[in-house]
Formats: sequence, C-alpha cells, structure tokens
Amino acid sequence: MARRKPRRNSSFKPRLPETDEPPSLTQLEQFSQLSLRRWLAFGKTLTELHTVQFFALELERQRRSADLIEALRASLGPGEPFEKWARIVDYRYCLAPLSIAGSLKNDGGRFNIGAGLNPAAFPAFPALYIAEDYPTAFRERFGTDFAAVRRDGLAPHELALRTPGSFTHVALRGQLELVLDVGDLSALQRFAAVLRDFSMPDRVRQLARRLGMRAPPGLVRTPGGLQRQLLHPNWRILPAQFDLPANCQVFGRIAAAAGAHGIRYPSARQSNRYCLALFPQNWSATSSFVEVMDGAPSTAQPVRIDGNTGALQ
Repeated sequence: MARRKPRRNSSFKPRLPETDEPPSLTQLEQFSQLSLRRWLAFGKTLTELHTVQFFALELERQRRSADLIEALRASLGPGEPFEKWARIVDYRYCLAPLSIAGSLKNDGGRFNIGAGLNPAAFPAFPALYIAEDYPTAFRERFGTDFAAVRRDGLAPHELALRTPGSFTHVALRGQLELVLDVGDLSALQRFAAVLRDFSMPDRVRQLARRLGMRAPPGLVRTPGGLQRQLLHPNWRILPAQFDLPANCQVFGRIAAAAGAHGIRYPSARQSNRYCLALFPQNWSATSSFVEVMDGAPSTAQPVRIDGNTGALQ
C-alpha cells in the first residue's frame, strides 16, 4: 500500500519561545523576535535612566559648583619631586613625547574629557598621564603585565595586538606645586560632604523599577564611595556605551577648574604604584614642570613643559 503524503498546513507557524525575563547577554545566539524586542526596549530604558541621572546630577553640580570647587581647592597640597617616572608613547608620536593631543581624542582619559563625546554638552580638556615606573605604565596602557608570558605562548604585546616597535617609553622627572591626592581619603572629605546634599530624581526611580532593579542607583555620600568611583577599573562604560562622561572625568573637570596642577592616584592595575594626571594648562607663572630625563632627538618637541612654555599639543 502506498504511503499517504502528509497534508501541508499552510497556516502553520512555528511558535516562538516567550519569556518575561530579559534576554541573556551571554547567549546572544538564542533569541526570538519577542525577546529581541524586549532586549531593545530594555536597552532604550537603560540609556534613558543613565541620561536622566547624569543631567539631573549635572544640574546639582552646577548649583553647587562654587562649593565643589572650593572643597577641592582647600584639599590641594604640594607635590613631592618625582624622578624616573614613565610615559608610553606610540612610535609615530615619539618626536612629541609630552604632547597632550592624545588625551583629547575619542572619549579622553580617566580624569579628562575627550573630543569624542558631545563637545556642545561636554567641552574637552586635556591631561598628561604618567606612571611611577615602566611596568605600571605598561599595565595602565595595555592592561597586562609587560613581563608575563601566557601558557599559550602569547607575549603581552601580542595580547595588546601590538608589536614591540610600535611604541616606546620615556623617563620623566618633575615637580608640582598643587596636587590632589585621591589615594588619601582625607583629601576627599570636603568634596564628599557637598555631595551629601544631592538628591536622586523620581524619574530615575521609576526607570529603575521598570528595569526590574532591586534598588535605584545610589549616590556617593562618603569619601570611600567617592574614591571607589574615581578608581573604578571599568570607568569607560559610561562614555563608551552611553556617550556620557564617567564620574572620574567629571571629577577631573572640577579639579582642573579648582586650579589643580595634577591628580595623584593609585594605579588601578598595579598595586602599590601611583600615576599622575597632569593639567599643564594650570601651570602658568608657577614652578611646576615635567621634562624628559633621557636624551631626545633634536627635533623632538616638547621635551619640557613648565609655567613658561604652557601645554603644547
């Protein structure tokens, strides 16, 4: 007996899995049209939350700007002379070892805002970043130990997708008149005291509930909480994902406005070592300076920045 062909049901449509949970970010290959729509909606709401929160707190910062600036100005102290500190420079910029131009590109650095963010809302300002020694500078730049070799045989420069000849480093010495040491909690007490008066808008709480968050984002109230934000290893999330300055970048903007010649901070990647974010634009008519210790090509400029030369791009 001949086999009967099954009838085709032209109205049949496969059912897509439905779930009330937001889609997993670790299994992007498993999604449906419904979960994709929910995922996009969650992303839109999360962006709105961060935007509302930032600009609401920006209004608070503008309202209390004089108090915030004065709090940091009162916390500035004289810096100790430094010598044999390190700065890593891409080889194509080796004739400009102290140029601040790189800090103005893209999103900027930890304590400065770059031109990659909306310049109308967030004016860019420069900083010059240096580290206590070469291993610290390497870790800060590439995120790995310069002397480590993985079991798979990859060298640190290979993990950073670089060749050894694509960058170099210079040894530096200098002196700063006015330094803000954020590794010292006492230097953050006055600033944190001003932040205690800030309040979170109701709209942020509403958006947090819509996202299913157990609690709305908190506000910095203590010197310890402020320090954790300034040294957060993943500070680039806000500028990269939401086109907003990170908390540490906003802090750097206020510190520069307070007249700081630099910010001294513990390295986020090398324990017991420090880094400096220098603001040469504030050094006019002062004794602050930084200069290259090693011999440099005759065409290299600048090799010294001080109160007379100013910051060169």
